[in-house]
Amino acid sequence: MIRSVVILIMLVLGGCSSVQQWMGVAEPANDGSEVDEVPDGPPLIASVDVDSLPEPEAKPEPLSQYGNPESYEIEGITYKISPVGLGFSEIGVASWYGRKFHGRLTSSGEPFDMFQFTAAHKTMPIPAWVRVTNLENDRSLVVRVNDRGPFKKDRVLDLSWAAAKRLGFSDKGTTQVSYEVLTVPSSDADLIANPLVKPPQIILQVTAVSTAIQAQKVADQIQKEVPKDMATIRVDPNGAGLFRVQVLPKTDLRVEREIHDKLVALGWSPQRLIAR
Repeated sequence: MIRSVVILIMLVLGGCSSVQQWMGVAEPANDGSEVDEVPDGPPLIASVDVDSLPEPEAKPEPLSQYGNPESYEIEGITYKISPVGLGFSEIGVASWYGRKFHGRLTSSGEPFDMFQFTAAHKTMPIPAWVRVTNLENDRSLVVRVNDRGPFKKDRVLDLSWAAAKRLGFSDKGTTQVSYEVLTVPSSDADLIANPLVKPPQIILQVTAVSTAIQAQKVADQIQKEVPKDMATIRVDPNGAGLFRVQVLPKTDLRVEREIHDKLVALGWSPQRLIAR
């Protein structure tokens, strides 16, 4: 839930974590350095009057380039992305996420905006649009599913703070909901992708070693095999005694995959991260 990307690695984002390999986000979306643990919650300053925001209109969109692997694994559980039909409905517990993940990449590659009406789902192709109804007060709202999660048992959706507030449960954390699918992503070439979706900077972390000299030797070896116009190679100290060798490909899926395959051919097992 982007959260941490990313992909989602859609390794993701609290209830909306991103996951491994080609999911689309790191855990949570980051550049490979440790993420400061900050408490989640509502905005410190509510600069947006959520009740006055217009309800969004569900509309067909192309399948997101990121966030739709065949499957991904979180905490030993494998989730398979599965098509859903229009009108598909489900009942279960919904949670919400807010300021801890605000601005981080969601699994689709978009920045998470806690003031927008969005949601995370574990297996639905993204982006999709659903109508969510809070069964405790009968309030309903159309939201756009663009992230992965929640990964706690029996939860069916993780909503943005704005959506939770509009539905009347932002003060309690969870509620019982039903949702109905209004639109699903399409392969129609004429559809225009959400302009917020920009190719994120991928980081292929090759290895982590205990000295800068070792790391630089690895980086130099990789640089001989990877053209400079396709990627940047760097040594990144983590501040805790390790030096990470990372490859930053051009923001182009073809290039990313070509370099990933090159690194594998060289005997490495690169971990895919997404930079903030």
